[in-house]
Amino acid sequence: MSKSWEIEECFEVFARENLSLAKQTLKELVLIPAATGREEKRAEYCIDWMRRQGITDVFSDEIGNVIWEYQSECRRKVLFTAHLDTVFSEDEPLKLAEEDGIWKCPGIGDNTVNVVLLLMAAKYLQEVRPKLPCGLILSADVGEEGLGNLKGIRGLTDTYEKQLSAVIAFDLYRDKIYPRCIGSVRYRIGTKTEGGHSFLDFGRKNAIAELCSLVTELYQMCPKAGSRTTYNVGVVEGGTSVNTIAQEASMLFEFRSDSYEELDACEKFLENLIEKRRCSDVLYTCEMVGKRPCARETDKIRMARITNCCVKTLQAAVGTAPVCSEASTDCNIPLSRHIPSVCVGFCRGGGAHTREEWLDISTLETGLISVLALVYRIPFLCGDSEIVLRNKITDMEEKEQICSLLMTCDKDFIPPLSVRNSTSQIDWSQIGGRGDGIEEYLENISQQHVILWKENGVIRAFITWKDHFQCEYLPEYPDSCYLTTLCIDPAYRGQGISERLYELAETEIRVKFPDSAITLRTWSGNRAQEHILHKIGYHVVRVLENDRGEGIDTVYYAKSDIAKNIGNDKKRVKGEN
Repeated sequence: MSKSWEIEECFEVFARENLSLAKQTLKELVLIPAATGREEKRAEYCIDWMRRQGITDVFSDEIGNVIWEYQSECRRKVLFTAHLDTVFSEDEPLKLAEEDGIWKCPGIGDNTVNVVLLLMAAKYLQEVRPKLPCGLILSADVGEEGLGNLKGIRGLTDTYEKQLSAVIAFDLYRDKIYPRCIGSVRYRIGTKTEGGHSFLDFGRKNAIAELCSLVTELYQMCPKAGSRTTYNVGVVEGGTSVNTIAQEASMLFEFRSDSYEELDACEKFLENLIEKRRCSDVLYTCEMVGKRPCARETDKIRMARITNCCVKTLQAAVGTAPVCSEASTDCNIPLSRHIPSVCVGFCRGGGAHTREEWLDISTLETGLISVLALVYRIPFLCGDSEIVLRNKITDMEEKEQICSLLMTCDKDFIPPLSVRNSTSQIDWSQIGGRGDGIEEYLENISQQHVILWKENGVIRAFITWKDHFQCEYLPEYPDSCYLTTLCIDPAYRGQGISERLYELAETEIRVKFPDSAITLRTWSGNRAQEHILHKIGYHVVRVLENDRGEGIDTVYYAKSDIAKNIGNDKKRVKGEN
């Protein structure tokens, strides 16, 4: 896979040559009703369509999901899914209107166009047969909307959970992607009373009034400050006539939150409220009709990688980067089971869940290009990462890989590593004539503790440190453990690896040298590293002004019980060049 995010020409050619097919498929599919729970006609269309493209091993599982596996022999797999159902009933009139490049039809953007793009991706894989590092599962699933309760993706996750490295759900539009999910709990709440004549029996309990009173109390709930917690009454039904005291009433009610704890608190609030209101002349019923879980902790590195891949790929294809947000989607299920997952759309559109839903058909081609690039790229980001700890580097292959990485990143350091002579050099005045320092620098770090980050057996990042380090600029920290070098392949940056390596090094140091402070240094202007260091609790304890050139300071950091106090009154020293 290319390390650049530029779109490969082969994807553009395929999209251009197959655009008319994609449009025709969209025209046909959008007119097939697919109410939640009644998706079988669309599923049959998709199976027939794929078989006409030569994909003979496509099948439908017992739930109704359409499934095709590519490189099914692979142990690890990535699931790409798009839901078949829409929010509209089977009786909803479906008519496609085309005007000035805008196509309008209920369900066209959520989620018909994304199902079409999934089908086109399957056609590409079938024709081109690219060799990928893991298997793929392409599925048009059922039961995503409303009270479908994510039935399809639950079934897929149950079946493939132990094999899944990541899940990518195609849904909604290209302006946002959703690496975070919102959980929800949905109820059908009912009230029953004796009822009666509105005049003759006036004064008896009214089921509608009792339900409305309950709604009023529910809307007094105060979620925890800072949480993303909401509640809503979506449907209310009941009563017989205008002159009847209602005997029955019901409503559909939901809580949503990004926090498991808040969802639990909401459930208990509802239970306690209903229990408090129970009385002899009003019967309350409360049935949970749907539950979408929140996310649990996933592999942070892989999650960052696939999110970044979605953002960069869309940006390269359409010219603008999508905003990361949160929503309730198919991704709720895999995220709740610790599987990295992102929901992403590919075309410009709007009006989801309305009869005026629209799609900018001119964006279908770039949408298809984005899908093809993503389906190809994501598998390369889901390899197994290996963490290796060494007290020194003696293996020649590892040395060669580290040397190659140092040369790649040489000029990312100030001054470059090639003009240095060690990891603790403090005199920068003699560096001007050097240019062969990489080998010397390599030998220096080879004698230090090191944590290697390997991807498919190749070192892509590492961090090194010395124990019992003495430095004239850190007299408050004798015998510290000094982090000397953090180096990451440019293609693997922005994925959280830096922070993870710092955490791993700190854990190792705390075990072997529990009484030692941890120190390190960098240069002013190294904003990315400064951000991470402050985030994980390091404090500036010494600044050597202009130490590395005019306007470039050397900045020392420490992490220990005394670092905060020193950091609050950090010492600035005039450096010597």
